[in-house]
Amino acid sequence: MSKKTAEASVKVSNARHPFSDPENNAGFVMWQVSMLWQRKLKAELDKLGLTHAQFLLLAALDYQSTQKKVVSQQDLATHCRIDKMMTSKILRIMQKKGFITRRKNKMDTRSKTLVVSEEGEMVLKQALKAVDRVDGDFVLPLGLNAMSFQDDMRMLLRTNS
Repeated sequence: MSKKTAEASVKVSNARHPFSDPENNAGFVMWQVSMLWQRKLKAELDKLGLTHAQFLLLAALDYQSTQKKVVSQQDLATHCRIDKMMTSKILRIMQKKGFITRRKNKMDTRSKTLVVSEEGEMVLKQALKAVDRVDGDFVLPLGLNAMSFQDDMRMLLRTNS
């Protein structure tokens, strides 16, 4: 096969390949958008000494504490849709940082109850502002379509969970 024939064959096969233009692949685009958003979020949360998972669990714990007297690790894992072992690991790190306290549950000694500490409340207040700013700036190019985008994302989450 001549060099020209081989090049023409490669061009033809590339044109039919689903990744000849990755931006036409919905999965690729979702992954790229997600990674870009996560990098921006990480840059802000790093300044506060938090990972994204730590932020999610801290914010969820703060919220759940307004809804019920006792919040367990299992409650938090279920609420955030994070594996309970991963939740436990992240909470241990947050406890060492002084953001939360974990105590044995008086009703069930196998369970831990969780409370946001004063330091955790202070860092969460800053983190909520930072995350809100990152999220707002990220979807700003969508203009009025930002709400529709969020609705579409929620629908995808519900129907695929």
